Amino acid sequence: MINIKAYYAFKSLFSPSKKNIMLDTTDKIILRHLQADSKKTIKELAENLNMTTSPVFERIKGMEKEGVIKGYTALVNNKKAGKGQIVFCNVELSHYTANHIADFEREVNEMPEVLECYHFAGEVDYQLKVLVKDIDAYYEFLQSFTKLTMVNIHSSVVVLKEVKYSTEIPI
Repeated sequence: MINIKAYYAFKSLFSPSKKNIMLDTTDKIILRHLQADSKKTIKELAENLNMTTSPVFERIKGMEKEGVIKGYTALVNNKKAGKGQIVFCNVELSHYTANHIADFEREVNEMPEVLECYHFAGEVDYQLKVLVKDIDAYYEFLQSFTKLTMVNIHSSVVVLKEVKYSTEIPI
């Protein structure tokens, strides 16, 4: 049986009017479990938390609805998938205007080689994490990338060895 008062208290944590969602200890434990293994079933999560499945399910659905949980994915070994070279590409825009920013970000979002893109304040405007087969493939990427008129490549940093890789956010 669901405690109605507790249900509405929980539901109020996810009201659309709040920008920052207050996660309680149980939510954080659920998130840690899902980050470690997103294939865990609701039943397994509930057993780990000593809860029934319904409240665990509702908590997960609430966090999905509010965007705390953005999605679920498989982690792929990039070398075994034939993409063994990571390069960080630092980019400056030729003219720092709203149109160039919008155009650049739209273009970058269409590039499958770009895994991550960060907009900076400082010496460079953007940093891209690029994943390609090898350095020759990165050169080809650069050739097509520099056709964007608003782009100046500031520098490229070639990764020699991946020391740590994690997608888990400490909660």
